[in-house]
Amino acid sequence: MNRFRYVVAVGLTAGLVLTGGAAQAASKSVKDKAKDAPAAADITRVTVKNDADKLAIKVKLRKARAGRTHLVATLSPTVEGAPTYVVRTVDAENKGKGKKIGATLEMWAADADEAEVVECKGIKAAISSGRNGQSQVRVPQACFGDDAGTLVVEVATVDPEGEVVDDARPLRVKKAKG
Repeated sequence: MNRFRYVVAVGLTAGLVLTGGAAQAASKSVKDKAKDAPAAADITRVTVKNDADKLAIKVKLRKARAGRTHLVATLSPTVEGAPTYVVRTVDAENKGKGKKIGATLEMWAADADEAEVVECKGIKAAISSGRNGQSQVRVPQACFGDDAGTLVVEVATVDPEGEVVDDARPLRVKKAKG
């Protein structure tokens, strides 16, 4: 390695060590057994990213279908007494070809008997249909207030009546520092 490249490499390495590197999203994934549920609701992989600006949940399905594949994710902060949040995909207003998908967010206070809908801009959902399709939801961290530190995320698919069809092992994901 010539002297110039060596100096640049040492400088970059020192800079990353001193600054802690770029802010990275805390991310975890889990595989789920295939063919343990009907294809449109069969979870095969869940990936959760809990970064400084948003929480993103991607769920690979054996055969995703808009309007037939809905997710429910329960988000439990590890802070004692913090409310639990539930984000779910829903059918959205159809403004063109195909079915559209949206998402809602609810908050369950520790001592509450019912959920409170959280009105928050920027909650999004998407689905890519077909074999090995995926469904995803994104929730801005601002929607969680001060409660969005480390989250235990439990993901399930539900049928039109809201009954759980398949679920994946819970993931504990720290919030990345930003």
